Amino acid sequence: MAKNIDILTDPATGDLRIDTRRNSQGVYAEGVQVGEATAQNQAAILQMMKGESKEYPTLGVGITNIANDHETAGWVCEITEQLKADGMRVNEVKIDLTNNKLIVDADYDTK
Repeated sequence: MAKNIDILTDPATGDLRIDTRRNSQGVYAEGVQVGEATAQNQAAILQMMKGESKEYPTLGVGITNIANDHETAGWVCEITEQLKADGMRVNEVKIDLTNNKLIVDADYDTK
């Protein structure tokens, strides 16, 4: 399966997105939702602290630590490295402290 296709989670709660529709025979025809997960994976990598993933202990940015840091160059490098480590092609990472915006232009090479 392509790395950009994964089980989807609800961004507000982190819970699995589940659709419990039944078919005409009353059998569950739907279940765990699967789909495009690039943005979901980016959010997880940005939020996760190093060591939080037991399978990949060096993966994670810990973006909450940027709150009182006015030096963004190191954060841009760290974000870029972490997304590349997950197999993404990173086109741009930009931190705008004036407007409190993080711009990430990255995606998985699905070829």
